[in-house]
Amino acid sequence: MTEQDLVELGFNRFDESAEVSGTSEDWYYYSFDIGGLNFISNASDEWDVDGIWVELMDTDFKFKGSGDLWVLREILFNNM
Repeated sequence: MTEQDLVELGFNRFDESAEVSGTSEDWYYYSFDIGGLNFISNASDEWDVDGIWVELMDTDFKFKGSGDLWVLREILFNNM
């Protein structure tokens, strides 16, 4: 999955400064909310090791590819 995939899916970018977060570098993540569900990516400083993935908050669901996210997004939008 790429950052462009997240943008096209409607995710918003949230920047975190090293100073505020107490880390050595600035970092960011992407998030998307729909119908009370929150999808959040892992932090940008983890991407070199883990790649980009998205989890559905407060669940065990983790998406490593954008295809399933597109399908789920469509299902959710069609049933709101």
